[in-house]
Amino acid sequence: MTSGGEAQQEVEAGLDIAMQWAKLPAKHLEIALHALEPQLKREHQARMAELEAEAERARLKAAEVQAKRTQALYLTGLIAGLVISVTMLVAAVFVAEEATWLAVLLSGPSLITLTSLLRLWRAEKLLGREVSESEATKQEGETGQERPAPQ
Repeated sequence: MTSGGEAQQEVEAGLDIAMQWAKLPAKHLEIALHALEPQLKREHQARMAELEAEAERARLKAAEVQAKRTQALYLTGLIAGLVISVTMLVAAVFVAEEATWLAVLLSGPSLITLTSLLRLWRAEKLLGREVSESEATKQEGETGQERPAPQ
């Protein structure tokens, strides 16, 4: 920020320049502005590109934060489901002698849940691999580089 004295000096310098241009014919000002126009366009384009890059970085950072939150939520749910299923299996083992029907009720859903968790875990690994490969392919397309084929 400029202080009051510096701002006053800038205003006075601007007025001096305006007074000098006022002494010249209008044609000179038109020529000077015409010569300055390409530089102003380049500066504007550079500033717009910088703003677009900054917006893209902000968007990517927001997407990354959202992905981390989603992953944390998914992992928390997975761990909670695993703990509940294992607890139900342990409870089924403890009540098996006294209440067989209760042991069946506790172990049935637990086994189904554990099986589905293992299947989801395997599917998630495969899906994660496919996503990382597609991201790598997308980045290659943007940079123009080719990735070696897996062996």
